[in-house]
Amino acid sequence: MSNKTTYVCGDSFAGSDNTSKIIPWHKQFECINFARDCATNLNISKQVDRAIQFNAKFIIVLFTTCVRQDWRGTFYTFHNLENNPANLSSEQVQLLKEYFVEFFELDLEIYRNKCIIESILQRLVDSGIPFLFDQGGFEHPKFGTTKSYFEKYNQYRSKYCLWDYGDSKVMHPSFHIADQELQNRIAEYYNG
Repeated sequence: MSNKTTYVCGDSFAGSDNTSKIIPWHKQFECINFARDCATNLNISKQVDRAIQFNAKFIIVLFTTCVRQDWRGTFYTFHNLENNPANLSSEQVQLLKEYFVEFFELDLEIYRNKCIIESILQRLVDSGIPFLFDQGGFEHPKFGTTKSYFEKYNQYRSKYCLWDYGDSKVMHPSFHIADQELQNRIAEYYNG
């Protein structure tokens, strides 16, 4: 990997759809994109660690919802088990559905992911590498109490929360922003 460049860490809001004519924001400037569709905040933490390790000149971090789970190098949520992105057997899908109904504690997952994100933000500050973060789908600020999360890091908060602009009905499921002008503005902002 080259060093002294911009790195993008996050989920599908830094994704692409090769069948679309829309040029995504992250393809409008030189960067290395570690983002993965449906990535968890723990996976995003690993992405950030790699960007720091490679001595990035700038890091863009897009956080995500806490209901995503890691499994053998892939990710899933209760909402997309039917699409089976992790190539689970029908028995495994049924077990996960039962787990989510019987044992999944949303409040605990919000807290766990808050701790993960705070750890990432502090590691970024400690690295001295300039960065911006987007709270993204991490229990989106419009939901209430999470609006006050990460206030200590507000000076690093992006002016764009890309989850505010997603329109997955129009585009490929892993490519969410269907407005080229908006993609251009985001690119200009992050490249500025």
